Amino acid sequence: MEKEVQDFLKAEETALNLVETLKQLHTEATSYITARKELDVVRQKLSTMIESTEKLASGSHEVVRILKEIGGPEILSKLTKLEDKSDTEFTKQSRSFDRLKTLILITLTGSIIAIIIGIIALLK
Repeated sequence: MEKEVQDFLKAEETALNLVETLKQLHTEATSYITARKELDVVRQKLSTMIESTEKLASGSHEVVRILKEIGGPEILSKLTKLEDKSDTEFTKQSRSFDRLKTLILITLTGSIIAIIIGIIALLK
C-alpha cells in the first residue's frame, strides 16, 4: 500500500508540475499575442509617420525647386533694394517733417508777434 501512496503522491506532484507548466505556457502565449498586437500598432504608426515624412519631403522639394527657379540671390538682392529704398524714403519724410515743424514754429511766432503788436496798438 505504501507503494501505491508513493505512486499517488508522485502522480499528484507530476500533475501539479504539469498544471504549473501549462500556466507558464498560457502566460507566454498571452504575452506573445500582446506583443504581436503592440508590434502591429507600432507598425501602423511607423507606416503613417513614413507617409507623412514622404509628403513633407515632397513639399520641401517643391519649395526648393521654386526658390531655385526664382533664384535665391535675386530674392536677396530685391530685398536689399527694397530696404535701401525704404531707408531713402524715411530720410525724405524725416526732412519734410523737420521743415513742416520749422514752418509751424515760424507761423506761430509770427502770430504771437502780431497779437502782441495788436495789443500794444490797442493800449495806446
